[in-house]
Amino acid sequence: MMYKKRLAAVLPLLLMAGTLHAEEQFPFIGASVSYQQTELENGDNSNHTTGAFHVGKQTLRWRTTFGLEYGQDLGMVTLNVDYIPFDTMFGTPKIRPYLGANINYIHYKNDAVDDSNGYSYGAQTGFILYASDRIDIDIGYHYNVVQKIEGLDTLQGATLSLHYFY
Repeated sequence: MMYKKRLAAVLPLLLMAGTLHAEEQFPFIGASVSYQQTELENGDNSNHTTGAFHVGKQTLRWRTTFGLEYGQDLGMVTLNVDYIPFDTMFGTPKIRPYLGANINYIHYKNDAVDDSNGYSYGAQTGFILYASDRIDIDIGYHYNVVQKIEGLDTLQGATLSLHYFY
């Protein structure tokens, strides 16, 4: 129960972290598909395909995203904060790399694990590709350490997202 209190205290701070700047903000909605691999303590790996819906805000250097992700055996509520480092060096190119951190609530169904609810934290990296002024494509990789789900160690995978700026 203590981790829920910590998570509740940290989530609002993380949500605001990328958007407290005086920079212009660009709100967006989006959808994604992810290929996830879970690593169990017994050495087994399990693969999952998930879909997600995202809402967020982006500035020239920061992006904060809140998402709901679900697959057959895996459901997550996600919060990502990404830093886009190279705009000050190169302007705003059509392809922008990013680095970020995330925290997630996880619901996982598998006979090999004792608990089905927990959380994870980790990092992500990837590229934002601008298709137009209103649409971007995000190709990313994430790695997460799982907590409070006995038997489940890590979660990692690749994500393809499409965002619409309104």
